[in-house]
Amino acid sequence: MKVKDRDIVRQFHSNPDKFRLALLCGPNATRCQALTDELAKPLAQSAERVDLNVSDLSENPARLNDEANSASLFGDKRYIMVRLNSGEAVRATKAIENLLESDSAGDPVFISAPGMADKTALAKTVAKAPDALIATCFETSQGDAIAAIVGAAREEGLQLDRNLAGEIAAMTSNDLTLAKLEVEKIALYLDARPDTPQSVEPAILSKLGAANDEEDLGILYNSALSGNTKILTKELAVASTIGFSEVGLIRLMLRHLSKLSELRIKADNGSGIDSIVNHPSVFWKDRDNYARQLRIWSAEHIGRLIERTLSLEIALKSSGQPEHVLIEQELLTIARKAARLKQV
Repeated sequence: MKVKDRDIVRQFHSNPDKFRLALLCGPNATRCQALTDELAKPLAQSAERVDLNVSDLSENPARLNDEANSASLFGDKRYIMVRLNSGEAVRATKAIENLLESDSAGDPVFISAPGMADKTALAKTVAKAPDALIATCFETSQGDAIAAIVGAAREEGLQLDRNLAGEIAAMTSNDLTLAKLEVEKIALYLDARPDTPQSVEPAILSKLGAANDEEDLGILYNSALSGNTKILTKELAVASTIGFSEVGLIRLMLRHLSKLSELRIKADNGSGIDSIVNHPSVFWKDRDNYARQLRIWSAEHIGRLIERTLSLEIALKSSGQPEHVLIEQELLTIARKAARLKQV
């Protein structure tokens, strides 16, 4: 069943037993992943999560259905999360078809497939299935983002004019999920509520804005992704002295990589890198970094970077090694790889 991206979470949660599969596709990689996470959110606290990638599905097309119908070790509810990066969905087609053709529904499967068009054979198959949902995540225009931010601010009890909403939109690259977090942070700071509205002054954005908070951490992952090993080594030395949030860096890096993946799709579809990064949806401070990194990393490489970064977050909680050591090793590995790719 094909639905609007804004409706898929509500529709799934209203009758979760009806749907065995929910798939997000389209050019907006960040929104695809955000909505996939929202779909799984009610299950995340108590159910067992199983992560699969394109290799799992292409090498064994029966595995997706097998996992959906396998019992948890303790008999608990399970859910399956699949991320298919640009160009990978076609390799997972047989596995998804097997799932939809199965006589038993099993546990829910959530798939984020940024870059997959809604006109493909797979998309049409999912759309025809009565027990599956598919939605396309398009890029949010500057105007739509501003309108949504003003509305979100009103719900939080903030009086926010369109100019400031435009700054938040630019700061978050028109990502409504991130923009909403910014609005909530401002409302909390001002102690704003719908019954006691507060006006938002421009100075608050400078004080609380994501760009201000994230700039130092951005230097770390941007120097790594750009292959600047000298800068990275210097910045890591400074960061280790004053300390930084390792988990915070991972979350920011994942957001950056999701946007990079979205821009890579456009480049692979024939758009020029300079025109891509100068689009209003790209925050002006990030444009040079994105342009530099698009000339280094392919879609396949970006997909692997996302998988490695997700694995790194898990490793921070389980390896027993100091968190900053794991982060430093991973960033230096990425920087060396980027430096080699620049020479090819």
